Amino acid sequence: MRLWLTLGICCVLLLSRTVSAIDGTEEETGENFDSDIKKTAPPSASKTIGDDFDDDEAAMGDDDDMMPPMGDMGGDEEPESAKPLEPLDYTTPMPQGFHFFADPFLDTKGIGKRWHVSTAKKEDTDETIAKYNGEWEIGLPENVALKNDYGLIVKSKARHHAIAAKLDRPVQFDGKPLIVQYEAKYQNGQECGGGYIKLLSKGAEKDLKNFQDKTPYTIMFGPDKCGMTSKVHFIIRYENPKNHTISEYHAKHTSKSLDEYFNDHKTHLYTLVINPDNTYQILVDQREITSGNLLKDLEPSLTPPKEIDDPEDKKPEDWDDREKIVDPEAKKPEDWDEDAPKEIEDPSATKPADWLDDEEDLIADPEATKPDDWDTEMDGEWEAPRIKNTKCEGVSGCGEWNAPKIANPAYKGKWKAPKITNPNFKGHWSPRRIDNPHYFEPEPYKMTPITAVGIELWTMSEGILFDNFLMTDDKLVADNFAKETWVIKSAQENVVQKAASSKEGFFNGLVSAAEERPWLWAVYILTVLLPVVLITVFCFNSNKDKTGARKKTDAMQPDVVEEEQELVEEEEEEEIVEERETVKQSPKKTNKSPSRSSPRKQQKGKAALEDDEDDDKEEGEETDDVKVPTPKGSPGRRARQRRQD
Repeated sequence: MRLWLTLGICCVLLLSRTVSAIDGTEEETGENFDSDIKKTAPPSASKTIGDDFDDDEAAMGDDDDMMPPMGDMGGDEEPESAKPLEPLDYTTPMPQGFHFFADPFLDTKGIGKRWHVSTAKKEDTDETIAKYNGEWEIGLPENVALKNDYGLIVKSKARHHAIAAKLDRPVQFDGKPLIVQYEAKYQNGQECGGGYIKLLSKGAEKDLKNFQDKTPYTIMFGPDKCGMTSKVHFIIRYENPKNHTISEYHAKHTSKSLDEYFNDHKTHLYTLVINPDNTYQILVDQREITSGNLLKDLEPSLTPPKEIDDPEDKKPEDWDDREKIVDPEAKKPEDWDEDAPKEIEDPSATKPADWLDDEEDLIADPEATKPDDWDTEMDGEWEAPRIKNTKCEGVSGCGEWNAPKIANPAYKGKWKAPKITNPNFKGHWSPRRIDNPHYFEPEPYKMTPITAVGIELWTMSEGILFDNFLMTDDKLVADNFAKETWVIKSAQENVVQKAASSKEGFFNGLVSAAEERPWLWAVYILTVLLPVVLITVFCFNSNKDKTGARKKTDAMQPDVVEEEQELVEEEEEEEIVEERETVKQSPKKTNKSPSRSSPRKQQKGKAALEDDEDDDKEEGEETDDVKVPTPKGSPGRRARQRRQD
């Protein structure tokens, strides 16, 4: 029972958590962002944030406030709450401070000017899907929260997409931090695909129209999801100065669930911070999800081993690394019989005296007859079914008798020579260790200079929107730019989602949420079934337990039947009244017969009647003072008695 209650509580909590997520009650921006919005809002947005934002909340108020006056119920005017929510007045800002690159997409004609769509083809790929033919557009989101807030949108799915832009200034990694920040929004959710960016290495800026997956990059950063796996990538490509090979090194992924970034249809802010001391930090929506050190927390390790196995060293031909060998002097004993069976018949066993050799365990059923429709040509020769031989019942057995098997004491199996310690064993050979000619002490912060930024991805969902790209060496510049852009946008998106969910309805909201998160169907089913199961267990189990207790014990049980309780009490009162009337009437009936008896009998009978009358009076008084207990008769009998009356 406790288990069912626990499961029920868990399901209720899960459902409440789901409802709160659907209604948008989880504010992504946090409490402190409200004050940040008011402090850092651009002049064009100041009125809207202070006044219109409150008006939106007032419009989303109690149901009583949202209802129109009774006199206007039949009018043609649309209620204020039913009107579509107007986007927030907003002027897109530019970051204030030094930056290598910034693009809030003020220019809606930027594709072809600043951003260049790739026309390359993927190598080692089928010709039908090798071309980068994904469509791009600078436009507004599907659900506009801020006026004139444009972004770079992936307009097609199931295609290769590639687009790139040259930086305003190259990143040289000259002793200052590098902060990379941008927004990504999965307007239609994500099944399988990325939302990451590549910071292209020096030289790539010369031919951005041929940007493809093989184009050298220095850093890859951003979200990626396929199936049940979601992550935020941070990969660096680093060159070994000794042999000039370039390898990829991956930061460890966080253990936190990142699914909401792909399914909640909200804009999320991705930030990467790389410091000169080789530490790094990854933030989503201005909250850290992971951090580490480039020297310690990348896979594989950026630092090569100081020593390696000598690739020229080879094991000598006479090197014996066998610890045990077959004894060369061992010989098979002459009396070793390899052909002896593992089991033999017990020579001491004797056949029981009542064993019937001439009888079989199973015999043909003498009463069986061949079916009339049996076709010998089609069905074959008919044989009567076999049944147990009754003559074999009560005896040791029937048929041919065989002695039981026992283990053969002479059995030894195949002979094998024993193993002995190898006198020539020299140990396990391994190549000698030498200094690694490619060893170096890495300085991971000093990466290959960056001159361009690109987006190269395959996605099964269209409508991915990128916005507010920023690369700078000042974290304060990035934070202030986020306050003027993402913080305002995120707050307004929450308002828009709340308005949409209130119009959508609770049930439709649950269905929409389950379509994005299929595991919610299990929560819904459990939430519906558990109350039914609990009610069934409580109602039916308790009755069965009581019934079982009455059957298993002779102890007196209270005669309580809920459905006929009132009927039983009424019948008991009627029986008591009838008994009292009978007591009162009995002397009168007796007095009618004295004339038929002798005077002595009459006198004696009169005295006896007087005694009986006194006894009846005493019994009547006791009946008045003592409450009559409930009769022990069955409720079914009382019900039948009442129907007869």
